[in-house]
Amino acid sequence: MTKPMKRILTLAAAGWLSATPALAAERGVLGQWRTPDRGGLIEVSECGKGVCGKIMGGQSGNPLDVFNKDPALRTRKLIGTWLFRDMRANGATWKGRTYNPDDGGTYDVTLTLKSPALLNVTGCIVWPLCRGKDWTRVR
Repeated sequence: MTKPMKRILTLAAAGWLSATPALAAERGVLGQWRTPDRGGLIEVSECGKGVCGKIMGGQSGNPLDVFNKDPALRTRKLIGTWLFRDMRANGATWKGRTYNPDDGGTYDVTLTLKSPALLNVTGCIVWPLCRGKDWTRVR
């Protein structure tokens, strides 16, 4: 390997290693995830300074947002609905609020990447009344 090539690789590695842990971890949750209950397909993508999650498909059961607290939204389709927006990195987790189409409520939520293929999603009515589920990476 030539000296200029070694220098380029060294600089690239130094830039990669100097990235903040939150940024490196944030990229780990991006992608498509399958929920365990009804096989929902959730797309997690960058938005603003955080990450967002949107229902993209795979929902079985009622395709409409019938439990929404706002009667005007009860006829909207669940596919395309945002579950969470602008989740902020906090170390190895992301924190924010999430919408639950199963009951129309909005709750505190924490996303924790357990492995490259497993994302734990834990929602809380109020701590310690929390419930978590693991989502499986699709891609």
